[in-house]
Amino acid sequence: MTAARDYLPTPPPTRYRRRPKATPTRRYQSITPKTVTRKPSQSRCKVTPLPTKGKQLPLALQFLLLVQKGSTSFTCGLVAITLGVYGWTVYAPTLWSQEFSKLKTLQRNERQLAATNESLKHKMAEQAEQPAAGLTPPNPYQSIFLSPAEVPVIEMSEQPQEKQNIPIITDTPIAY
Repeated sequence: MTAARDYLPTPPPTRYRRRPKATPTRRYQSITPKTVTRKPSQSRCKVTPLPTKGKQLPLALQFLLLVQKGSTSFTCGLVAITLGVYGWTVYAPTLWSQEFSKLKTLQRNERQLAATNESLKHKMAEQAEQPAAGLTPPNPYQSIFLSPAEVPVIEMSEQPQEKQNIPIITDTPIAY
């Protein structure tokens, strides 16, 4: 670091520099930087150590600092809650209006489907009444009745009753 401070750069050559005629010019012997070493007693500034142990603040000032920290955290929390409530009051009606528009669309589609279904039923009934359709009114004498199928009965074999009535008693408890 001392080498950088003590470095004397050579001035750049200029064509138009005015040189005083009466003063002799300095000429540097080389372009390489020269470092000057100083003795420790010749330091430019003295370093004074900072006190490591701070003084104790008065009790009233400590209390005020504690109140400031508490009020700052309380204010930040209050702002966060306010922003949350504001966001919810904006978000909830937006969400409700979107869902309500979906409900209205579904109800409109349901009404259109019911109207289309009824118009198709009416058209089919009109076509069935025409003689060219080839449909006849239902006749109970032309109906076909089927008899129920017979279900085979499964017989159960009787198990000995001796095994069913014997209680299990052990010397030690089964579980806790």
